[in-house]
Amino acid sequence: MIPPIAEGYLGEIGYRFMREHWGCGFAYEAVSAVIEHCRSTLHLKRLSATIDNENVQSKKLIEKLGFTLVAVLPESNLMGRVADVAYYSRMV
Repeated sequence: MIPPIAEGYLGEIGYRFMREHWGCGFAYEAVSAVIEHCRSTLHLKRLSATIDNENVQSKKLIEKLGFTLVAVLPESNLMGRVADVAYYSRMV
């Protein structure tokens, strides 16, 4: 979904949990650990995330982790289905 960018600069983060684990803090904990790994080990400069624009809880989580909404991409391919996609980014 993202155009090619210089290797070692940009990483894309994603997560998916079974419904019974929603709201337990696992995504926050996991994404926080991935951000730290990207900073300390991979030395990436920026991370991005694409989220179904209707997934309010996921958008709140990613914003809580310091990501900023860059754009909403209408009618995008999201895992094989058409959806409006919120594209987020943050410096690592």
